[in-house]
Amino acid sequence: MNTKTESPTNDAATGPSTRDLIMGNPTARAFAITGDAWTQLILREAFYGARRFSVWRERLGIPRSVLTDRLNRLVAAGLLEQRGAPGSATRMEYRLTEMGLDMFGVAVMQGQWERKWARSPLQERYFLAFYDRQTGERVVPAIFDHERGHPVDVHHVRWEANAGLTPIAPPTSRRRRTSPVETDRPIIDRSTDIMGDYWSWAVLAAAFFRLRRFDEIHEALGVATNILADRLNRMVLHGVLRKDLYQKAPPRFEYRLTEAGLDLFPIIMAMHGWSERWLCPDGPPLHLIDTQTGEPIKAVVCDLGSGRALDPRNIRWEVEAATPVETGAA
Repeated sequence: MNTKTESPTNDAATGPSTRDLIMGNPTARAFAITGDAWTQLILREAFYGARRFSVWRERLGIPRSVLTDRLNRLVAAGLLEQRGAPGSATRMEYRLTEMGLDMFGVAVMQGQWERKWARSPLQERYFLAFYDRQTGERVVPAIFDHERGHPVDVHHVRWEANAGLTPIAPPTSRRRRTSPVETDRPIIDRSTDIMGDYWSWAVLAAAFFRLRRFDEIHEALGVATNILADRLNRMVLHGVLRKDLYQKAPPRFEYRLTEAGLDLFPIIMAMHGWSERWLCPDGPPLHLIDTQTGEPIKAVVCDLGSGRALDPRNIRWEVEAATPVETGAA
């Protein structure tokens, strides 16, 4: 029997504990696998055709031990598979599985957010445009309730949690990268410095569940206080959260989502849908519901015009010069 609750942007719910909701929902399961910066960059390069260890090393400058660890984790999770390289009896390469290819939509939505809110110097001059390989038509990414369905209005989404929703253990041995990595790709670059680790995503999830004060976020996440303070400060620094004084003596603050922070919700929805498809074999422990129709949302990133799910095998992308409108110039 489902427990009906309010939307993630409404007040706290009854039923499962807040910690269960934040740490046990489908999105949390996905972020435990793909939520760190190096993993996001490795997947990005895989979509660009990287298959060999040496190629990732050259393109990203990633430490050898870190690359080995992330590739092994992605293989174990099912996003990559290891094969013998053509023409070589000893060399191996890594290829995206269907599960890994399905992550393309999430990457695109992350890139769309980054282009709007966290551009690198390269992105001030160029952007990545997508086209259908068969028709040549421009592809506009959008969150749909299901393939060939309807675009989702993020203001009309609530959730239903199943009984038995339980938190998963956070990933271990993956520290937040301390310095940004500048690359020559106009997608998924600066955003990894903002949201490039599991605890950053957990803090954002807490914000969407309307947890605003340090103590209540700490209680819900169970994260060390120094890590929580660091992630909150970074979210404020990058304009995703704002810090509001609610008590003067002693000074205490609330952390609220800014417009840029609220704009992260389509990424979270895309990740939720991917997790439902690949990480919830017994059904998702938390469903998204359209408040206008009452129908379940099986979130998938589609082309706004055709309603087709984005598949990197059917899409070509080109680097194009940004126009004055796209750069924000008058």
